[in-house]
Amino acid sequence: MPPEWRPPVLTTQRLILRPFTAADAEPLFEHAKNPQVTRYTLWEPHRIVADTLAFVCDYAQLRYREGVLEPYAITLHSDPAPIGSCGCFWSAEPNRTLELGYWIAEPFWGQGLAVEASRVLIDAAFHRDRPERLQARVISGNTASSKVLHKLGFRYEGTLRSALLRRGHFEDVMYYSLLRTEWENHPTWPKCSEHFDHVERQN
Repeated sequence: MPPEWRPPVLTTQRLILRPFTAADAEPLFEHAKNPQVTRYTLWEPHRIVADTLAFVCDYAQLRYREGVLEPYAITLHSDPAPIGSCGCFWSAEPNRTLELGYWIAEPFWGQGLAVEASRVLIDAAFHRDRPERLQARVISGNTASSKVLHKLGFRYEGTLRSALLRRGHFEDVMYYSLLRTEWENHPTWPKCSEHFDHVERQN
């Protein structure tokens, strides 16, 4: 993709999903350093602002050059500071399989924001990238993330035992998926698709 390409801005009733900028490093660091947030993530709590700056600049710019819908900064309409991140990236492009990831800052837990952000992102990904399968991986014990996926219409497929070595321990990993036909028949998606059509035309 051209160096200037960025994923299109997506909006919901309460949220704006937008590309990251360097200015997001300091406000995002306040949440990314929280060990409660990273309890079930693959990445460690950020120790210094430079860790977050590397994410919002180096990592984000690399992904944008690949042309993927990731990472997105999750922000509220009332405040431009990011309160989390989400994205969809190719897990196995030859097999048309995308993977969904998301996290929300602790002060905003329990408000349905992960579901709201993921719903419009999922629709954008199916609408633009045309995958056959969208999957999500959840480390065993992360019941909050499992609930998010169930609300989004994902199906639990099974658990791979000791499939991930993380922080010196082997973790069980639960797999969830949403297929194209399930997305197409889901009653909440059509409105989102119309919105994404509009977003694409504006970009």
